[in-house]
Amino acid sequence: MQLKEKTIAGAKWNSLATVNNAVVQMLKIFVLARMLSKADFGLVAIAIMVIGFTDIFANMGFSVGIIHKKEVSKQEYSSVFWVNLAVSIFLFGILCALSPLLSMYYEQSELNKIIPLLGLQLVISAFGKIFQTLRTKEMDFKFISIVNMSGVYAGAIFTIVTAYLGWGVYSMVFGMLLQTTVIYATYAISGIRSNGVLFHCNLREISNMIKIGGYQVGAQVMDYCSSKVDIFLIGRFFGMEALGIYNLGKELLTKVMVINPIITSVATPAFAKIQDDIPLMRSTYSKILNFLSSFNFPIFTVFFVFAEPLTFFFYGENMMEVAFFMRMFAVWGLFHSVGNPAGILMVSLGRTDLSFRWTVVKVIFMIATTLAFCFTTIEILTYAQVVLEVAFFFAYWRMMIYKMVNTSLGEYIKSISFPFVACFTAAIPCFVFKLFFSNYYVQIGNACVFAVIYVTLFFIFRRNFLKEIWSMVIRNKKSEQR
Repeated sequence: MQLKEKTIAGAKWNSLATVNNAVVQMLKIFVLARMLSKADFGLVAIAIMVIGFTDIFANMGFSVGIIHKKEVSKQEYSSVFWVNLAVSIFLFGILCALSPLLSMYYEQSELNKIIPLLGLQLVISAFGKIFQTLRTKEMDFKFISIVNMSGVYAGAIFTIVTAYLGWGVYSMVFGMLLQTTVIYATYAISGIRSNGVLFHCNLREISNMIKIGGYQVGAQVMDYCSSKVDIFLIGRFFGMEALGIYNLGKELLTKVMVINPIITSVATPAFAKIQDDIPLMRSTYSKILNFLSSFNFPIFTVFFVFAEPLTFFFYGENMMEVAFFMRMFAVWGLFHSVGNPAGILMVSLGRTDLSFRWTVVKVIFMIATTLAFCFTTIEILTYAQVVLEVAFFFAYWRMMIYKMVNTSLGEYIKSISFPFVACFTAAIPCFVFKLFFSNYYVQIGNACVFAVIYVTLFFIFRRNFLKEIWSMVIRNKKSEQR
């Protein structure tokens, strides 16, 4: 199968898995919001933040190095496997030692149990991460998608059943552990059977991967700090209930951005194969931005316009405070979704150094802003984050996109201009409609009006774009038949 056909087939499987997993996760939250307390969601948000931070160091950026390198020997990936496992066990020990301090910081004794339990994910995932990366490099997205969906289903079903039985916050903890175990145990078993692992570990052999991965780890640490500093401080300054409400709004808007991981995971190995042709990368990346914004922008616009009825639907009447945060993070998500795909260029070109420098700038501004506004109200803090994300849209272009593929600001904005204008145009009559009909159930029809206007604008002004997407689907079906 040719690279283009592999990419299209991979996008199809990735689309199925990503959309499926997002729907399952949202349905899980839909059920849990009616059985668990706001504080439970706050506790889990803190634990996930801590585990996610340590997981960055456990991976050591090896995934980037493996995908970037055209040929990886059995000795090299065996060395990566053992280093990854040793580091993960070491970090788990540190996590257990720090748990009492974190529980004291937040004045939540339950964290002393939750964090070590969730920390087991580090050790479990270490057995399968290298094999997941090799599958990605081979563009075997069918296998990856099936494995991920299986884990998500197992974790969601277990979480809902145990929440119903009264396990409280631990239903989410053990549900996530089960999901991780199903996914990475499958990768480990299949990987060892097909590729095997040698009792071999030589740091010199993987020094180049460590160098590339080092920049990546540094960038990820900084990026993670900038994205999670709000969780870290809100839990301390505003309490677990406020954090739970805030995080429900933010996490939902993050989950609905389903198209980005689909395209990113498929396009990254494909771009790595054309890394020597910068003009081709530039033009293709502009098309990707246009494609992503055409899907993302209407979704975020719907959440902005219909925040109240969507909150009522997803979380119930007792969680209506989430509506404000849902609306604010819809604006945040719209601009964030544009910068997110740049990882495709960074990984394929091996320019993790640029990513690190950008992230240093980003984390400084994020930490300073969050600290400054933690002494106001949580609403004002959220406004400040949205304004900062808009500023990052322009700064990211100058420090990352322009330097990697020499895309001008005009090209960058042009790639997303039509979806933005179309969403704004379609939203105006919906706002007018809301002034006269505020009933939540009536708003469903209002949302349909928005969808009809947006699709009509695309059909009138961007018919060639729709034809191109359709022709890609037809070509993929023909290639599969052959």
